[in-house]
Amino acid sequence: MNSLNPRYDVICDPLDTWTVWDNHTEEPATFGGQVLFGLTEGYAVEVAKIMNELYGKADRSVIAKGATPAVSGLRHVS
Repeated sequence: MNSLNPRYDVICDPLDTWTVWDNHTEEPATFGGQVLFGLTEGYAVEVAKIMNELYGKADRSVIAKGATPAVSGLRHVS
C-alpha cells in the first residue's frame, strides 16, 4: 500500500454483499470487534469513508515520518 491509495476500500463478494477491506493488513477490516462484511454497498462505502478519515490519515503521517504505524483501535481477525 502506498500513501496515495486509501487504507480502507470496499469489495463485493460472490453473494453480492460488500466487505470493508483493510489494504494495510490485507484482511477484512474490523471495528468494535465486528468484522465488516456482509454489508450493503452504501453502508460499506460510508463506513470505509469514515474509517479512512479517522484512521487512514494518522497512519500515513506516521509512515511519512519513518516510524512504525501505531495500532489504531482496530484489531485483526486471525
